[in-house]
Amino acid sequence: MGAPVRDGRPVPGDVRGVILAAGRGTRLGSITATMPKPLVPVLNRPLIEWIAEDLAAAGISEAVCNLHYLAPAVEAWMHAAPVHGIRLTAVTEERLTGPAGGLLAVLGQLAGADQVVVVSGDACTTVDFADVVAEHRRRGAVMSVVTHVVEDPRPFGQIGVDAGGRITAMVRAPSRRLPSGLISTGMYVVSTAALDVLSDLRGTVPDLDFDRHLVPELLRRGMPVAAIGTTAYWSDVGVPQTLLSSSLYLLGTARLRRSARPCQDRSSHPGADIWCQGAHPPVEGAVTGRVLLGEGVSVPAGSRVEGPSVLGARTVLAQGAHVRHSITMPHTRVPAGLFDNAVLSGRADTGS
Repeated sequence: MGAPVRDGRPVPGDVRGVILAAGRGTRLGSITATMPKPLVPVLNRPLIEWIAEDLAAAGISEAVCNLHYLAPAVEAWMHAAPVHGIRLTAVTEERLTGPAGGLLAVLGQLAGADQVVVVSGDACTTVDFADVVAEHRRRGAVMSVVTHVVEDPRPFGQIGVDAGGRITAMVRAPSRRLPSGLISTGMYVVSTAALDVLSDLRGTVPDLDFDRHLVPELLRRGMPVAAIGTTAYWSDVGVPQTLLSSSLYLLGTARLRRSARPCQDRSSHPGADIWCQGAHPPVEGAVTGRVLLGEGVSVPAGSRVEGPSVLGARTVLAQGAHVRHSITMPHTRVPAGLFDNAVLSGRADTGS
C-alpha cells in the first residue's frame, strides 16, 4: 500500500482507521430501536458516512468497523453506499466488549499499520484527522487522545495533563472535577506499541475501556500519552437533544454543500434558504429560514417549516403541521400541530 496523501502531500507511514460501531445507542430511544446508531442521519446522511469521508480526506485509504447491534444493516450500507477514497471492512463481535475491546476485536485487520485513528461511531465532528496524526507524531506519543474543553466535564471522562500536554490521569467520577476542563472525545491515535499493550489486556476485564483500562496501563508502564486539544466542532450524538443540536449547527456550515444543493423552489419562498437532496414534490407550504429537504418529502399547502430545520427522506407533513427548529427521521409522518425544537420519528404526536 502506498503512503496516504493529503492535499497532494504524502503522509509518511501506514495509517489505518477504526470506526467503533457496535453499540446499541439506547439513549436515542425509539430512533435506534430499528436503526443502528452509526446509521443515524445528520444532514440526512449517516454518521458513519461523514466519519469515513473525513478519514478519506486525511489520506486514510482503509478503515475497519467493529459491529454488533443490527450489524447486517451497517454491512448493507457499506455495500450499497461505498465512500470514495476509502475501503471499509467490518468485524462483527458476538457480544459487546467495550470501546477498547472493539479495537482489540479488529486487531487482525490492522497488521502493518504504524498508527491507527480510532473514532467513536457516534462522533459528529469537523476535526481534521490528518492534523491530529501529524500532531501525534510531533509529540512522540504512543497514544494520543483528542480532547475538548467543556463547561462541565464531570459527566464525561475527564483528563488531567501536565505542562507539556501529556496525560497524567483519566477520571470518571461525577463528584470530582479536574481543573483542566478537558474531556475525551472518543477519538484517538494509537501506535503499534500501544496496540501491543492492548493485546496484553485481553481477557482481563469483560468490557475494555480506553479511559479506565488502556490509558492507565500505558501510564503505569511509563509510556507517553498525549492530549491533543481541538477547537473544531465535536459532539457525541448520544441523546436526541445532541442529535438535534449537531444537525442544526452543521446546517450552517460548509457540510451542507457536501450533502445537498440549492432547491429550485427557493425562488417562490423569498424568506427561505431551501436545500434539497433528491427529488420531491413541489413545496406548497410556507417555508422560512434555512431548511434541508430530503428525498421524497412532502410539504403541502397549509403546512409550515421554520428553519433551521431538517426534514428526513420521505417525511410527510399534514395540513396544519408546523415544524420549527426541528429535525425528522426518514419516513416520519407529522400531524397537524406545532413541533418546536424536536426530533421527530415515526408517527409524531403533538406534545411528545
